[in-house]
This record gives sequence, structure tokens and C-alpha cells, in this order.
Amino acid sequence: MSSANPALINYTLETFTNERDMHFHLSQWKKRKAEFIPKLRTAGLRKMTGTKIWNNKGEAAVGWIFEYEDSDSFKKCQEIFSELSVVEENEVPVRRQAFRGVVFDEEVL
Repeated sequence: MSSANPALINYTLETFTNERDMHFHLSQWKKRKAEFIPKLRTAGLRKMTGTKIWNNKGEAAVGWIFEYEDSDSFKKCQEIFSELSVVEENEVPVRRQAFRGVVFDEEVL
């Protein structure tokens, strides 16, 4: 990361009605991953990390950290995620909250 071209980060929280729905949703992503990851990589997604949220007051939740090359990469990837959303329409209900930011400080330890 350079100060001239800082990395763009998106943190998305997905909350489900129950653990069963969460596990089903994740199993569907696992099936589609091979199709979508290469498209996202080409569009500029550099890293994607999934986390199981365990301190969310009994709710079933996962968090996703997406790291993009730049804002153009983010925009390109949103089009690809739109394709994925169309496929997900008949799945379990999920509430998504997205938080976006630019990296201003990073320590690799």
C-alpha cells in the first residue's frame, strides 16, 4: 500500500435468523466460489477473509473483509457481486450491513 494509492476495504456483516440458515448460505457460497473468485481477482479484489462472529448476542452472523486495489476495482467487483446476488434471491433471508473505508494505517506484525 502506498500513500498515493491507498487500499480500499469493505467490511460486510451478514446476520441470519439462525445457525442452520447461516450454514446453508455458506455452503451455497462454497459451491459458487470457484466461478466468482477468478472474476473478482481479475476485477481487482486482492484479499477476501470470512469470519464467524461469536460475540453477537446469540445471533448467527459472519463478517467478510474485502481488500481492493483501488476504488475502480471496488466498482468493478460490485458488478460481479450483483451477479451473485441474483443467484442468491431464493436462498435464506440475510441482513447485510456494509462498511467501507480507505486504509490509513497498517502494521504487519
